[in-house]
Amino acid sequence: MTMQPAAQRAVTAAERLLFTGGPRLGWVFRDRRQLITPYAEPQPDPQLIRSQVAARRERSERAWRFSLWWVARPLLPLAVVVYAAGELTRRVGHHAPSLVLAWLPVALAAAGVAWPAWRLARLALARRVDPGREQQAALDGWRQRASAHEQAELARLDGVPEWASATSTAQRTDIYGGTLGGWQSLLAVHGASVLAERPLLVADFSGQLASGQLTSLARRHGVPAVVHLLPGALAASGLLAGLAPAQLATAVAEAIHAGAPAAAARADRATDARVIMRICEALGGSLTLGRLAAAVQAALGQPDPGGELAPAEWDLISGDLLGDAYRAQVTPSLVRLDAFLSDLARHAAKGAPGPARPAWYTCLATQPGGRSASNELLTALAVQWLTVRVTHSRATAPAVIIAGADEITRDHLEALAGACEQRGVPLTLLFRHLRDDATALIGGAAATVFMRLGNHHESEQAATFLGRQHTFTVSGWTATSGGEHSTSRTSGFSHGTSQSAGTTGSTGWSGDGPWERTASGGHTRSRDHGRSQEWSQSDSESEGTSWSIAQNMQRVYEYAVEPTVLQNLPGNALLLPARNAVSPGLLAVECDPRIITLPGAAASLAMAGHGGRTRPVTSPTTRPEIDPPGHKPAQPSWREPAADRVPRRPPQLHLPPRPTQRD
Repeated sequence: MTMQPAAQRAVTAAERLLFTGGPRLGWVFRDRRQLITPYAEPQPDPQLIRSQVAARRERSERAWRFSLWWVARPLLPLAVVVYAAGELTRRVGHHAPSLVLAWLPVALAAAGVAWPAWRLARLALARRVDPGREQQAALDGWRQRASAHEQAELARLDGVPEWASATSTAQRTDIYGGTLGGWQSLLAVHGASVLAERPLLVADFSGQLASGQLTSLARRHGVPAVVHLLPGALAASGLLAGLAPAQLATAVAEAIHAGAPAAAARADRATDARVIMRICEALGGSLTLGRLAAAVQAALGQPDPGGELAPAEWDLISGDLLGDAYRAQVTPSLVRLDAFLSDLARHAAKGAPGPARPAWYTCLATQPGGRSASNELLTALAVQWLTVRVTHSRATAPAVIIAGADEITRDHLEALAGACEQRGVPLTLLFRHLRDDATALIGGAAATVFMRLGNHHESEQAATFLGRQHTFTVSGWTATSGGEHSTSRTSGFSHGTSQSAGTTGSTGWSGDGPWERTASGGHTRSRDHGRSQEWSQSDSESEGTSWSIAQNMQRVYEYAVEPTVLQNLPGNALLLPARNAVSPGLLAVECDPRIITLPGAAASLAMAGHGGRTRPVTSPTTRPEIDPPGHKPAQPSWREPAADRVPRRPPQLHLPPRPTQRD
């Protein structure tokens, strides 16, 4: 059956802003002060101010000295000379001098005294200037001008929103982690922004109706919406409708063997697909799950209790269609098909209403409850049906959001992602956990988002994906303190005396002949005396102290985001990696729908969350409008219109102008 809408509360103008174009994931807070243009005037330099004060004193002193030497000294003697000349003229000429000649000495004397006095006063003022006060006055003036500039910039940026929309232009977005409340908020924000531009198909396999808030929001705002709770509304949902026999056989076989080892299940998958193909050919063009399940029971030799098959069909399938030998070989396949299809056939019984026409917002949600083989088969069938419809669609397919993608195997998710990429269909996958197949899929999307991951193994996987960065960390610290003191003293004394004395003398006589006498002689004496004394003393002393510190650093490769950060994220918070060729970045995004009600929140000024940069995105010039009451919903683009039906433009959403008055 189809979920019936509950009583709706009044629509608020702020909530309508959620339906603004752009695949929004949430909002990023941006402080207006970071956008202020820096004040161009530099802060006063104390050294420059002191040099300016000193230069002013020097100029005043030079001017005062100039006035003494070149004003006072020439003008005062000149005034005396002029006065004396005037007096002499008056006495000699016996007449009074002219008025100009009489007042000229006074003017010269006044100029010779007033100008130096004025310069002296200026010099006194310059000497009384305190450089500290001048510096403080200049700093106060600079602060006032800087504050005025800041206030002017804040007034200019008053209209700039502080909460900028975080958008992802990626074709595929994978979101890992999160709680039920966080998923509800994210689906409401993201889904509303998608519905403003194109149809949306939500497959909610969470088993907790995580799409409930988005459904209520869409219905309150008049968006044509339909929700099918599976398996109760299997007939109305149109699941597997429009598939060719070969497509149906492949879808059912792949759904039954989802998650099984490929090598072991390949033969069974081929056998099941072949059996379903032959049964579908016998059923003709009228294919439903009820008729398919009845045909399998007929092949097993059981009667058709519901009357799904015509007598001729029952005779053909139970008789010559498979043959006794072939039936004996494919009996395990028939038993397996009967086990999986019989439970689903109850919800697609004969007489059930036909498939409902898809709306602008269509949601396929599994009913809350425990796990079962039929629910897992239904999930796999829904993914297979969606993959086939997207692959073979001739029109523009809607955006697809799958909540609870953990229930889908990796091969089926990759096939769906490939089909969406080929057809240009935006795909958003929400994984509750980062394990098993989800770990193998991480990094395959153009944009990867992380919410709270409480499990420490999952948070480590996410931290590893976010990457590591090099840091320098102190690895060792050594302090050495030592002292050295040495004293050496040397003292010596020596004293010595030496004395020597000596006398040398010689006498000699000589004579020659008896009559003549000659005498000669000589006397020589010498004396030597000497004394020497020596004394020496030496002292030496040395003292030294040494102290040293050694610090060792090494480069460490650490997490850019620690796993504990991912474990303790708020419920409505997302971490959106924004990578570029230079360095990785990270945006902290809030997906609480109530942020749009804040005065500083933006509905159209977007901050790109993909590609590692932020850019402004201008809002559309006109707001889309909801179709008037009584308007028949347009045929969704994933269900191709008939050849004789002209496709109509998609319904648009009426969004009133945003109130300018702040709360």
